[in-house]
Amino acid sequence: MHARLAAKNDRIDSLPILITPHPLNDLGAEHLEEMARAALPVIVEHLTGQGELARDTPIDFVHPAVRENRFCIDPNLKRADA
Repeated sequence: MHARLAAKNDRIDSLPILITPHPLNDLGAEHLEEMARAALPVIVEHLTGQGELARDTPIDFVHPAVRENRFCIDPNLKRADA
């Protein structure tokens, strides 16, 4: 995960990171907005200190390629039918 490596290189390895599905470059505006809406509550929680922050927090968003059972490069994506 690139963000975790970047945090480690900057010596902030414990930085809470929000995990988004990849690739993002093939998402249209509609899906990006859907993903942003899914991420917003977690971002607000992180910024306002509501509750304990997990080191890695995946957002509740299933990549459209996974929904349609097409190939997607991220092995950590949750399946739509799971």
